[in-house]
Amino acid sequence: ESARVLEALGFGVREAEDGLDVRVPAFRRNDVTREADVIEEIARLSALDTLPSTLPENRTLAAARLTTYQRGRRRAEDALVGLGLSEVAGWSFTDLATLEKLRLGKTPHVTLVNPMSEAQAILRPTIVGSLLDVAAHNVAHGFAELALFESAAVYRPGGEAQEPGLADEHHALAALLHGPVAPEDWRADGRSTADVFTAKGILEQLLATLRVPANFAPADSWPFLHPGRSAEVLVDGARVGFVGEVHPSVAAAWELPQVAAVFAVDLGKVLAAAPEVTTYADLTSYPALRLDLAVVLPEAVPADRVLEVVRGAGGKRLVDVSVFDVFSGAQVGEGKRSLALHLEFRAADTTLTDEDVTPAREKIVARLASELGGELRG
Repeated sequence: ESARVLEALGFGVREAEDGLDVRVPAFRRNDVTREADVIEEIARLSALDTLPSTLPENRTLAAARLTTYQRGRRRAEDALVGLGLSEVAGWSFTDLATLEKLRLGKTPHVTLVNPMSEAQAILRPTIVGSLLDVAAHNVAHGFAELALFESAAVYRPGGEAQEPGLADEHHALAALLHGPVAPEDWRADGRSTADVFTAKGILEQLLATLRVPANFAPADSWPFLHPGRSAEVLVDGARVGFVGEVHPSVAAAWELPQVAAVFAVDLGKVLAAAPEVTTYADLTSYPALRLDLAVVLPEAVPADRVLEVVRGAGGKRLVDVSVFDVFSGAQVGEGKRSLALHLEFRAADTTLTDEDVTPAREKIVARLASELGGELRG
C-alpha cells in the first residue's frame, strides 16, 4: 500500500531488505528532504483514515478545566482585546544588536549554544524589543496608528533557585501604543497621540479587571524608557513591571516617527495577587456625598502618593478619590503645584451629611500636611 501511494505521487520506489528505497521526484525536492517527510506523504493519503479514534487517558475521572492561573491569563488578554488592542507574536530569540538599541548592552542574558543564526543567538530578556520590531514593520508599511500587545515568555540567567543550566523564565504581558489614540473628528482641532498617560490608563483598566490594586512610583531603572515620563508598577509594595514612554534615542533606532508608550508586567506576580474568588458588596440606595479639595504640595510629591495618603486617612466611608485638575504658577509658589482632589463618601445605612464627613476631611488634611507638607489652597 505504501509503495502504491508513493508511486501515484511520482516517487521512485524499490524493495529493500529493511523496507523501501524511495527516490524523490525533482519537483518535490524542496519539501521532501528526509524520511519523516516520506512517512507524512503516506500517512496523509492512506493511513489517517485507518487510525483508531482514542481519547487521552483521564486518571482523575474529572472533567478537564483551566487552572486559576490560566483563567487569569485569558481574562487579562481578553481585557486588552476589549480595550481595542491587537495581539502580536514575537520571537523568543533576539540578538545582541537589539539589546544595544535598547541601551541594555550590559544586561545579563541567556546565550544559545547552537543558534540558528546570529540574529537569534540569545533569548530575549525583555519583551519590549519584539514589540518595537512589530511597530517598526507596520510603520514602514504605512500603518502608524498602533495599539499592540504580546503575552509571552522572557528569559534571564538562572539564579540560585534554578536548576543548573536552566534559564529563569517568566510570563510577561506587555503593550505598545504609537500614533493617534482616537479617530479623526471634524469637531476637534487635532488628534491626541499616545503617551505615558494613555499606557497608564490601559494598564490601570487591565489591573482593575483582574481586581489587583497597584501603585505607581517614579523610577529610572529601565534605560529604554524616558527618564522623566516613566514609572514602576507596584503590587503589595513589590515591583511587578513598568510603564512609560520609549526613550527618544530608542524610538529613533527603530525609526518610529512619533512617541511610543509601553508597559510590561510580570503576569505571574500580578495574578498571584488577584483574588481567586470574586466577592460583591450590596448596592446601597443611599446617595454619595461628594467633596472637592485643592491642596498645594511640593512638585516632587507624586500624585499617586497623595491618593495613597488620602485613602489611608479617609476611613471606610471614603469609597473613591481621584485627581481632576493640576495647577502650577506664581499663585501657589515656586517649586509647588496645586492638586484638585475629588472625594466621594458613602454609607450603606444612611444618607451622609457634611457634619458626618467633617472628621474624615480634617484627618485627611492633617495627614497631607504632616506626611507630604501639603496645605489647603484658598
